[in-house]
Amino acid sequence: MSVSERPGGRSARVREAVFAATLSGLSERGYASLTVEDVAERAGVHKTTIYRRWGTLAQLVAEAVVDLSETTVPVPDTGALESDLHEMARSIVALVTSESGRAIVAALFSDAVRTPEVAAIKREFYAGRYALADVVVQRAVGRGEIQQNVSAADLLAAIAAPIYYRLLVADLPVDRAVADRAAAAALVAARAGVLNA
Repeated sequence: MSVSERPGGRSARVREAVFAATLSGLSERGYASLTVEDVAERAGVHKTTIYRRWGTLAQLVAEAVVDLSETTVPVPDTGALESDLHEMARSIVALVTSESGRAIVAALFSDAVRTPEVAAIKREFYAGRYALADVVVQRAVGRGEIQQNVSAADLLAAIAAPIYYRLLVADLPVDRAVADRAAAAALVAARAGVLNA
């Protein structure tokens, strides 16, 4: 089942419970210690439900991570690139400082080095993020705010890099002010042609 499919009724409740259990397990145990059995017990479902719907633990984690990101970091449409970038940056900060977001960061950035499945999840996660950033870029191009050849991936990196640097390298707090500075710098870079593909 793709992340874009949103089942209703009991199916939606099971999906929500399993995703919540997955993120909770990641937060408490990390990817390397997470099991389908653990997720099933936390979610109150049988493990065959998980295998039938997601196939593997890696696929389940990937979909849970992407789902959280899609619901927590939506594509902004404020009518202006500047405010779109501020919304994106603030959403990233809100995600990485939430309990579930910290679990994602822990899984994607610590276990990825030694776990090929997590590296694949990380690639899938960022591929989705780049696609969403491209929507913001194309709207801005249509409004004449930036050139057509601005790289959505580089624009997103320009926003996210200062946030992740503070969080993962410098071990400094991230907040709305950090988000706003990152967005402002990314906007200047995009308008100056620094992020052109």
